[in-house]
Amino acid sequence: HKELCITDIQTTAVQHCAHSYAVTMRGTSFGTVAYSGDCRPSTRFAEDARHADLLIHEATFTDGMEAEAALKRHSTNGEALHVASVMKAKAVVLTHFSQRFPKIPPLSNSGDSMQYSDVPVIFAFDYMKLTPTNLLAASKITPALRLLYPEDSSMAMEEEEDEMKDPSSLVAVNVPGLFAQKELL
Repeated sequence: HKELCITDIQTTAVQHCAHSYAVTMRGTSFGTVAYSGDCRPSTRFAEDARHADLLIHEATFTDGMEAEAALKRHSTNGEALHVASVMKAKAVVLTHFSQRFPKIPPLSNSGDSMQYSDVPVIFAFDYMKLTPTNLLAASKITPALRLLYPEDSSMAMEEEEDEMKDPSSLVAVNVPGLFAQKELL
């Protein structure tokens, strides 16, 4: 861990299968990184990693599938964002989406106290490379990613077109190779 400049590692038992733990690492290039692993939402993990600079949390199920998430001991995207809110995380990466639902899930409208517009929320995908300097840009490409996985209804497509009108999203999708720059590889 010295090569990575990690100054402290803390584990928190979480509900998934036997010997499942979330981990909090301090001293990384991101600052404090909290990683949930596969699990149900954990208040203890949120407390242990309070004020994390980056929370990486699994979001296997979409909102509305809380019963199935509980049965399979995973989280919904809204539950993961609630953990981020309790934790007061400065940025969130949602990951581990179910392959049965090939789309980028909408952000939760649960009325949570977290203001998602103030906190970068990133939907992870294979081979994504994040750095402390590209977190904000990564959160802006969600509308473009949604176009790759369109909904069946024309109403959803209209909502995605409206999202693409956001100037910050347009800037992000117009930067060629933003996440494949030589210095990031």
